[in-house]
Amino acid sequence: MIFVLLVLLLLPAAGFAQITPEQVLDVRQIGDLRMSPDGHQVAFTVTEPVKGTERNVDIYLLDIGSRQIRQLTYSPRSETSPRWRPDGKALAFLADRDGNSQIYLLPLDGGEAMRLTEGKHSIQSFDWSPDGKQISFLAPEPRTDEEDKRIRDRDDARVVDKDNRLPRLWVFDVATKKIRQLTSGPWRVSDPQWKPDGEGLIVIASNHPELDVPTSKIYSISASGGDLVELFSPPGSRFGQMSISPDGKTLAWQGARDNGEGSADVYVRPLAGGEPRLFTHFTSGLIFSFSWSRDGQQLFLAKGNQTSDVVLISNFR
Repeated sequence: MIFVLLVLLLLPAAGFAQITPEQVLDVRQIGDLRMSPDGHQVAFTVTEPVKGTERNVDIYLLDIGSRQIRQLTYSPRSETSPRWRPDGKALAFLADRDGNSQIYLLPLDGGEAMRLTEGKHSIQSFDWSPDGKQISFLAPEPRTDEEDKRIRDRDDARVVDKDNRLPRLWVFDVATKKIRQLTSGPWRVSDPQWKPDGEGLIVIASNHPELDVPTSKIYSISASGGDLVELFSPPGSRFGQMSISPDGKTLAWQGARDNGEGSADVYVRPLAGGEPRLFTHFTSGLIFSFSWSRDGQQLFLAKGNQTSDVVLISNFR
């Protein structure tokens, strides 16, 4: 039933007719599926058809029991990356409402979203710690006062590389609002995921981001900082979103078979070690997003070609 409800959101006004390549931009697209901690709801994003040169993104909520879908955000600026607070009573998300993308918190019992973080640079992604007391996020280091002056003065020759800053991994304390930096140097880091014990994180990272060939691997890092420790290098030349199962035993990630391009399937591997195995085997289309069920026995996947489909993969073990 989840498949049917979400596909209905994406159908163009013409109905079920075959759409042409020219109509693709008029179709909604589902992404970033996130199961609630109690397993009763799924938060997800819907990218709207193109208006002008922009595609707005809003956050929706599906109640699995009642089969009801409701829209949570309506801003003319996109809201992305819905992430459940571990107690399930609020959703955090990214929004660009004041010049750059920051983390906002929306209580689900009513009320307006409030801004949690402040910064000169946009936050690229984030993840709650298991106890809900900390949030890890990715963002470049703040510009210096001199660099800000150059930008204000439009000294293009001197700030041509201002958007090429490497993303750093930071940890934000929700109660104190204090932030500490975990990574530096040549590392390009993406997709941070907290381990279920809250003592560290898993990240995708490369210490040669300047190379044209893919060099990223999967690493772990302590929540208190320190060196990145290599776990393994996934098969294939490229891989995307990864996620740790709720019990902390299994790592899943999007990847391509036979060194191909794109994220066509999902692979899984025991976090403690072992050989990765292909969990899905789709003959066409790309996977836009996936999410573990609360018990770790199922994976929800958003995939498709010209339109998105939602597939429930069960019997994981």
